[in-house]
Amino acid sequence: MEILFVSVLILMIFYFFPKKHKNYINKDYEYPNDTQVKHKTHKFSNKSQNKQKGDKYELQIVRHYKQQGYKVYPKGLKEGRRDKGIDIIAYKGKEALLIQCKNWERSQVKQEHLRIFLGDCTAYLEQNQKIFAKRSVRRVFVTSCENVDYGVKKFLEENDMEYKIIPYFA
Repeated sequence: MEILFVSVLILMIFYFFPKKHKNYINKDYEYPNDTQVKHKTHKFSNKSQNKQKGDKYELQIVRHYKQQGYKVYPKGLKEGRRDKGIDIIAYKGKEALLIQCKNWERSQVKQEHLRIFLGDCTAYLEQNQKIFAKRSVRRVFVTSCENVDYGVKKFLEENDMEYKIIPYFA
């Protein structure tokens, strides 16, 4: 009997005092239309395609240096964003190469990119002095972009860095 009374009481409370539902739709927010959603998805897929293209280029460059007799560590492929600006480290005898790869067919390499790479190399060498102490270290910037900016040429004349153009083979 008590259970019946409690059940009826609960039903009456819900019936006479209904809970007000909040409207979670924000009237000030502009919801994206189909075109905007496709555009964002397209941006994401481009980013993913660029990453894949960059990874394939790094593999191509790894093979290039292996064919020349170097022992190669694909730092960028193994460590991802934690590579500290060095994509590949190649060793042969007492020589070590710190390599940055840029598969840029449309974008042109600028002096700023070389400056950043040179700074990354300097920091990396300072952090790993024991490894490179008895080695001759060369800094190599490899790109698929065939256009060379005047600032890049000037920077290369004034700094200890190699610049190689190696076309990308898809």
